[in-house]
Amino acid sequence: MTDQLPPRVFRRRGRRALRRMTDRQRAIFWAIRLEEISYPELAERHGISADEVQAEFAAALKIFLRTLREPDPSWQRLWPW
Repeated sequence: MTDQLPPRVFRRRGRRALRRMTDRQRAIFWAIRLEEISYPELAERHGISADEVQAEFAAALKIFLRTLREPDPSWQRLWPW
């Protein structure tokens, strides 16, 4: 997916996806992707079960991928920053 999108568009859509996530989804998404923390460690950190961590990460990943695929709003095609 990232090979098809210019880096600027990928970053813009990625920021939009992160804004759409809940605080917990965003924290779990970042921890798994950047810190490479396991589900049990995250469960302990957030005070939830490992299954709930998995569900939150799945929801965050779904938001991220869906946002990458959707087209930019029409106004952004006119003023692309």
